[in-house]
Amino acid sequence: MAQSNDKESDQDLGEMESEEGFTFPPSERKVITQPIDLSIQTLVDQWKANIIILPEIQREYLWDNGKASRLIESLLLNIPIPVLYFAETQEAKYEIIDGHQRVQSIARFFSNEFALSGLAVLRENYGGLRHHKLPERDQRFLKMRTLRAIIISVDSHPTMKFEIFERLNTGSISLNAQELRNSIFRGSFNKLLRRLALNETFRVIMGTRHPRKRMVDEELVLRFFALRDTLNTYRPPLKRVLNNYMDAVKALDDSAIAAYETSFVSTINRVQRLIGNNAFRLTDSNGKPLESAVNRALFDAQMLTAAWTDDNGTRASDVLRQLSKLNTSPEFLDAIQRATGDRSRTLKRVRDTVEAFRLAGLTVNVPYDLSK
Repeated sequence: MAQSNDKESDQDLGEMESEEGFTFPPSERKVITQPIDLSIQTLVDQWKANIIILPEIQREYLWDNGKASRLIESLLLNIPIPVLYFAETQEAKYEIIDGHQRVQSIARFFSNEFALSGLAVLRENYGGLRHHKLPERDQRFLKMRTLRAIIISVDSHPTMKFEIFERLNTGSISLNAQELRNSIFRGSFNKLLRRLALNETFRVIMGTRHPRKRMVDEELVLRFFALRDTLNTYRPPLKRVLNNYMDAVKALDDSAIAAYETSFVSTINRVQRLIGNNAFRLTDSNGKPLESAVNRALFDAQMLTAAWTDDNGTRASDVLRQLSKLNTSPEFLDAIQRATGDRSRTLKRVRDTVEAFRLAGLTVNVPYDLSK
């Protein structure tokens, strides 16, 4: 069974929720913003002091010196500059949501890292000059020039903060959902996701030595924990579930983090023993994959079932034979290939996987009623 290019692109980019509606109940619409006018001198000082910062996942600095020079020219000409958007963090720092290229270009010029070039209006007066070579009057003018910034308060609802990040997420490569979570929900749990994505057994099953790009594997680990703990109340869209869960557990203490890590490691080891290194893929009765790419919906079902299973020595061949029978069921295939965030499809694929394990002779202690 061949994997389509669209499916491969989806796997490369991470969670894509375009087929699920994303509504905003009144309780999640809280947005607190504050407009401020920052002098360029203050902007530069706070950038150097690491108060104005970049999110942990942020596209690289892309502007060449010519484009940066034209920004400085606009400032000298008192031409309005687009608004900057910052998000306040718990540490009273300000992450740049929109405006990275502008902020860093200004900071670079004030540090004399480039000379002005490619100017359209002030070429004769300022072409080839670095900041320290500008007339003192112009240096003072630049320092006092103000830029409008919008601060998104740390007290804004996480759902709306995520929505704002998405809407302002522009550039040649947009951040995907997990990359945005990595920026918004920083803390001990986020660090755990990155560590577990390096787990040796997990890497063998994924088929790559290092975590895949775009935080795809970190998102898989998050899906396991979120569905494990919220399946009884799960309602789509999955993106909101993952956002809310990550916000709730972002600052777990060391003992809780250790328990999470133990749970994941024991589960992934059990998956490898019972299903093999081709887990999370459609396979035949011998465990041979029918498609090469990892299927996120199968990951959910197999990881949850393995987490609830008593490892009593059942042979992997028995498990593989029962799982392969699911692949001939149109209803099961529908549950792992179409609208997979739907609650009924989610419960269907987990329920069928649990039954396959039980038919193979395993004891599976499910903590939820999967019939609802």
